[in-house]
Parts: sequence; C-alpha cells; structure tokens
Amino acid sequence: MKKNQIQLILSISILAILGISACRKDDICNGDATPDLKIKFFAYNDTIEKSMDTLFVIALPLQDTVINGNQNITDLSLALNVNEDACGFVLISGQNNDTLLFHYSREKVFVSKSCGYKVNFHNLNVDLQQDNDNWIKQIDLLTTDIVTDSVTHINIYH
Repeated sequence: MKKNQIQLILSISILAILGISACRKDDICNGDATPDLKIKFFAYNDTIEKSMDTLFVIALPLQDTVINGNQNITDLSLALNVNEDACGFVLISGQNNDTLLFHYSREKVFVSKSCGYKVNFHNLNVDLQQDNDNWIKQIDLLTTDIVTDSVTHINIYH
C-alpha cells in the first residue's frame, strides 16, 4: 500500500472513532409532565359514580372547546392554565351551563434535561358560579395541591 492510502485509511478510522465516541444517549422524556386536574362525577347525596349522559366543556376566557359532546363520562381531565393563576371552564350538560372558576398558585419544577420544566399547582380553590338552575349540586375538593394526575382532585355531585 502506498503511504497516501495508509494515511487516508488512518484518517478515516480516527474520524470514525471520534464520531462514534462523540455520540451520547438520546434524552427521551418519560418523566413527569404538568399534571391535569382530575374530576370524578357522582350521584348527588351518594357515593356511587354517576356518568354524564352528554358533556361539553369550554375553556375560558378564549372559549376553546375542550370536550365536544362526549357521552357516558365518569371522569374528566382538565389542563389548568400554566401561565396564569386562574382559569375557568363551562361544563354543559343538556341545555344547562355551569361555570367553574379555579384559582391557584403555580410552582415551576425542573424535571430533567430532556423534559424541561413542569408546573405544579398549589392552594387550589374552586368556585361554582351560582345561577337559578345549577346541574352541579355539590363540589368536594379532595386536595389543594395538583402535583400528579394519577389521583382524583375533585368530586362533582349531580
């Protein structure tokens, strides 16, 4: 082999080794994400889960439709606003609209390099706007801290 060929092979080999050693494991986010607010529906004055025949949910203030007429819902996951300390939702059952307003404080938590940050919610408070015909009869706030979406945070009785 000629000297030039040997130098070329050696150079390519060194570049290949450097290229391979410069690679690192891909960071894939499989950690915690910002938790959703979990709601379960129950029969009023009872502990039996009661599904919603048909439910529409509209996020306030932009009036984005979150749920569009889903049927037989026994639980619900809602994303709270990560940029504000309050948000609201209109829950529509049949022709009856009930508005829930949520107030909370936000805590930004670093998860990992691949996941970035998530937001936990603390001091949650829920307010049902009263009208003459609320279909929501009672709200039980089970926890004021939303740090995981693996548990129910609110029970709604209808």
